[in-house]
Amino acid sequence: MFKQMKLVAGQVYRTKIKTPSFWLAVLTPLLIPIVMFAVGFIIAKTSDDAAPKLAVVDNPVLAQTIKSGKLLDADIIEVSDVDTAKKKIISDKLDGYLVKKDDSYTLVTSTDGTMKFTEGTVRTALSQIELADKASQLKLSAQELASLQQPAELTMKTLSDKGETDGGAGKNVANSAISLAVTIVIFTLLMVYTNMIAQEIANEKSSRIMETLLAATSAKVQYYGKIMGIGLLVLTHILFYVVLGVGASVILNDNKMVKGVLEMVKGVDSNFLIFSVLMLVVGLLSYLFLTAIIASLINDQSQVQQAVQPIVFLSMIGYMAGIVGGTVPNNVVLKGLSFIPFVSTTLMPSRLATEVSTLTSAYIALAIQALALIVVAKFGERIYAKNVLSYSDEKIFKQFVQNLKK
Repeated sequence: MFKQMKLVAGQVYRTKIKTPSFWLAVLTPLLIPIVMFAVGFIIAKTSDDAAPKLAVVDNPVLAQTIKSGKLLDADIIEVSDVDTAKKKIISDKLDGYLVKKDDSYTLVTSTDGTMKFTEGTVRTALSQIELADKASQLKLSAQELASLQQPAELTMKTLSDKGETDGGAGKNVANSAISLAVTIVIFTLLMVYTNMIAQEIANEKSSRIMETLLAATSAKVQYYGKIMGIGLLVLTHILFYVVLGVGASVILNDNKMVKGVLEMVKGVDSNFLIFSVLMLVVGLLSYLFLTAIIASLINDQSQVQQAVQPIVFLSMIGYMAGIVGGTVPNNVVLKGLSFIPFVSTTLMPSRLATEVSTLTSAYIALAIQALALIVVAKFGERIYAKNVLSYSDEKIFKQFVQNLKK
């Protein structure tokens, strides 16, 4: 029987991997990072690298202080009055001008200069000047001033059952990004391949090929063989991304965006990666079996979306909960949902990435999902065998309920 399942799996794999729809599903998610990289590259190449020009109005001391201290990344020039500065901005000879009146400052920029002079950067530079002036009035030495400006030392750590680990804003950002990425990857794969197996079964039923196939093999062989074939396509999909990612990290190792991603990935816990891969495999297989059961009730291609829609809604519960979980990680409802089969597939990896769930809890959710996989797979054998040659005119949901009763 296993030999026949391999033949069915091979047939499904070879047929699907040659179709444009498969490669479109593989390549479409890459369009966003490729476009972002291309736009960033073009902007970097075409941007004017010259420092912006900033005029200081009627204040030589302020101009010299900014220039000598290199407090702003700009060419500092002096102008005698505001009217002169305005004329220079309109004629594109200046990017902005700075005026000091009493103890307040006003920065006026051109439309292009708004992007070149950020409020935070200019405010920080002027604050340093003000601090130095006040220190001079108070007759503080340079060492005393430096001591006043010294920030407090703070080390952030995270305590869990694994012990203390380094924490902080950087780690929180990385964990949130990884959590979101894992949730999106799992959800995307679920959408692509549940729809694919539904299309495969619907195509065979609507064309009456299934009757010929079952004359040579059993429904059980077709059932498990199709799952194996789609599973091989998922593996090909993931390996393609892995090879592409490794290649990009080697070829583009000097790129800032790639360096940032590598720095983020470098801190990922190996236990988290292992769990995520296992949950992806078990969860995706569970959804494929569930889809195969419902797809066996389809009569033609027009019913595919009707059949897949409940599965999409089910997977979206975990997907949306995973995204919301980043803002309210300790919510009791989310904790409970992270152990529910099919929902935990996308939710638990997200919670583990942000360290609001322990590794023990994660593996408990994985064990529950694995048990659900076995139950659904065995339960599906009989439903698939019963309905794969049935062509009922009743609605799919009604047929499914009737099968549950029987």
